[in-house]
Amino acid sequence: MDKALSRTARIASYLLVLWLGATANFLLPRLLPGDPMEVLVGEESSRLSAEQRTAVLAQFGLDRPLLAQYGAYWRGLAHLDLGTSVGYGAPVRELVAARLPWTLLLVGSAIVLSTALGFALACLFHWLRSPRASTGLMGGVMVLTSLPPFWLGMVAIAIFAVRLGWLPSHGATTIGGAAGAGDALRHALLPIAVLTLGYLPAPFLLARAGLEDALGAGYVALARSHGAGPLRVLLRQAAPNAALPLVNQLAISFGALLGGTVVVETVFAYPGLGSLLYEGILAHDFPLVQGVFLLLVVSVVLANAVADLLEVALDPRLRRREANR
Repeated sequence: MDKALSRTARIASYLLVLWLGATANFLLPRLLPGDPMEVLVGEESSRLSAEQRTAVLAQFGLDRPLLAQYGAYWRGLAHLDLGTSVGYGAPVRELVAARLPWTLLLVGSAIVLSTALGFALACLFHWLRSPRASTGLMGGVMVLTSLPPFWLGMVAIAIFAVRLGWLPSHGATTIGGAAGAGDALRHALLPIAVLTLGYLPAPFLLARAGLEDALGAGYVALARSHGAGPLRVLLRQAAPNAALPLVNQLAISFGALLGGTVVVETVFAYPGLGSLLYEGILAHDFPLVQGVFLLLVVSVVLANAVADLLEVALDPRLRRREANR
């Protein structure tokens, strides 16, 4: 019974967050100061007649009471209708669907690379016997925390695209056909590298702390007493247990990287969700901004839910705790 209640409480908490995020997504554009007609039409709003203003408001459902708009908003979400972009004149759902794969390529690659590289560097940090080498590695990783993503992107463009000419500086593709996949990868390499370096310190620091705790545990001392060497203790005993906290970090990184793509995709003129959100903000295209923001909220909540389930599945201590409830 307690186990079922615990799961129900977790599900309810995720649903509550989704509801709050979706409601905030609905309210924020409507609570902003100013005339909504200026956002929908632009400078020409002052020239519209009363009938034309009424027609524009009716087109976007803004002529109805707030509660009626809220109900229509949820009915639209139930049918995956995110509204129509003011700037593009196309359904927001289609715009998001076209840009989403490009962002997933960047975010997915950066999460895997930053987590794997951060964990490997944490193992190297504990393996190095020289305090000077360990301090240098720690200092190098910490320097990355102070480097803004846009600056890393500009430096990467200046070196690898402009000076060396190895990689393209902007866009996602320049050629199609069979060679299109390789061309898309070449365009994505610099943005992926910038995102990976920008979020490398988080998994490194978490893995380093996890390894410190694991190396001081009793089972590690027992393994050493049975003659296990330092490398075997580090990789076979400490590393698997230190890797478990990284599951939650993956979910946190997913949300952070989704937000970070706004800057990186803008720097590289990469056609993903980040650049789409930036375009919507510049154009005051609130239906577009709302659609992208809602997708980001749902993605982060789902990532945390999956991480929660994976952590219980992978950690035997949590499984026993769940079973005993």
